[in-house]
Amino acid sequence: MVASRAQQAATAERRAKAIRMKIDGHTYEEIAKALGYSSKGSACCDVRRALEKHVVEEGLAVEAWRELELARLDVLQKAIWPEAMDGSPRAIETALKILDRRAKLLGLDSAIKLEVLTIDALDQQIQRLEAELGRVGLAAADGEAGEAEAPEGPSG
Repeated sequence: MVASRAQQAATAERRAKAIRMKIDGHTYEEIAKALGYSSKGSACCDVRRALEKHVVEEGLAVEAWRELELARLDVLQKAIWPEAMDGSPRAIETALKILDRRAKLLGLDSAIKLEVLTIDALDQQIQRLEAELGRVGLAAADGEAGEAEAPEGPSG
């Protein structure tokens, strides 16, 4: 049986409230009691389903739980930001921790691969390339010499 538009709207509203409560740090048990879910498990499933649906609908390539954590970080950052911008050392430290956590979730702090070339490594690379060029040059010269020696075709 297909749910009516009113039922779909009520479900969407309840899911939105559940997600908001989860972002605010409520347990699934608290969400279930507040919003009338039959159990904390059903509240959990509904929140997960809603987040997954959102991810799919929006075409995002980010996992649903990462989105939840990022939303939490947004709420925390918004709360602490004015104090941090006023210069409070403790608020600045907290804001930096929030920013660091977000960077980790997004993979912005992944290791950067650096290739260090020494003079010896550069010299070896130059020698290898010169040898390769020499082989190509010899092959080209052999091809030109072969063309010069080859007869031009049957003479009449």
